[in-house]
Amino acid sequence: MLEIRPFPAVIYNSDKIDDLTKVTTPPYDVISPKEQDFYYTLDPYNIIRIILGKDFPHDSYKKNKYSRAARFFREWLKVGILKKEKDPAIYVYDQEYTLRGKRKKRRGFMALMRLEDLGSGVVFPHEETFPGPQEDRLMLLKSCHANLSPIFSLYSDPSFSLDECLKGSKTLANLRDRDGVGHRLGRIRDEDKIIRICQMMKDKKIFIADGHHRYKTALAFRNEERGRSSSPRGEDFVLMYFLNMESDAVTVLPVHRMLGNLSSEELARIKSRIKDFFQVQILERKKGDKAAEKEIMQMIGIAEGTPRFGMYLGDDKYYILTLKRKPSLLEVDSAVLNGILKEILKNKTLRKGEEIDFVKDARQALNLVEEGRYQMTLLLKPLSLKKLREVSLSGRIMPPKTSYFYPKLLTGLVMRDLKNGV
Repeated sequence: MLEIRPFPAVIYNSDKIDDLTKVTTPPYDVISPKEQDFYYTLDPYNIIRIILGKDFPHDSYKKNKYSRAARFFREWLKVGILKKEKDPAIYVYDQEYTLRGKRKKRRGFMALMRLEDLGSGVVFPHEETFPGPQEDRLMLLKSCHANLSPIFSLYSDPSFSLDECLKGSKTLANLRDRDGVGHRLGRIRDEDKIIRICQMMKDKKIFIADGHHRYKTALAFRNEERGRSSSPRGEDFVLMYFLNMESDAVTVLPVHRMLGNLSSEELARIKSRIKDFFQVQILERKKGDKAAEKEIMQMIGIAEGTPRFGMYLGDDKYYILTLKRKPSLLEVDSAVLNGILKEILKNKTLRKGEEIDFVKDARQALNLVEEGRYQMTLLLKPLSLKKLREVSLSGRIMPPKTSYFYPKLLTGLVMRDLKNGV
């Protein structure tokens, strides 16, 4: 049974920080090194110093980016840059954004959730994780003893009765980020409302949308801390953002694959063997031809039930790849593509950031090949929520970077201190 509860959030003190756009960031895993530098120079109290600190030559086992993160977090609390609210609350989080010319608004809420083991039938992941980021987040959690950003989760409430409980919250913050996304943070302290929300969530199944690494990290940290105390502990709970997946403002973008640093033999093998798996259609193009780009994305998108991809090799053609065999009902496009690449490349593991990388924007993916930074782009269509739910409930796990939920939740807007219990 799902257990959620209110909590006193750690937030930036509006008496000392008058512009949240200067101190908040996207989640750590979508911040590039260039963006990391930008946030470092934006404000001395930007959350980047805690969630994605820099490595320095003089770092040691005891003094490093994790120990600095913990020091920043505690010092900022001590001097009042950050403040911990006095009373527990549930926090309402509204986001407004424009996508393909349409204005959308979504409303979710943040609360603490008792950690449930994966496989317990309560919390369902949908993507595999990379070991490196999980170890990194565990080191940060151990150092700071804080949830620095909420895990993004989905639940189903077709009646929207829980959404009604989120109305009328007191506004704590309003801002618009660099991408034009509006963010509003509200607070609910009404005990009757809180009890009702907690009761209504008890029978829900939770699907992790973003934050798989952080959820696994929270489980690992809880397990390490077990046995040290019989009283309620902060490690038993984690900060979660909950969004009704029946809303029409749950946006999932595709995550395109870019391959690079392949040997000439490996690249030639992909080109020669691609016809063994796919029907190949060629679409002529010119550099910067946005009409052709739009056409290929439409052709990929209309292939319901059939895995279809766009391939670009930096020449004057797009290749539309339609899978020859019939996929299984629970087979997702990213898994199909991974399996075929593994077979062609003789089970070689492609290293993230070296031989394979991921972007959500098709134009950027094509540009990176045109610029010679990668050898190949493979364009995918977005994962549907229906497929996410079906695959997750079946117990299967999709490859890393199968989905990109947009917009991201701001990091630094709401945090949670694990010290002093729950």
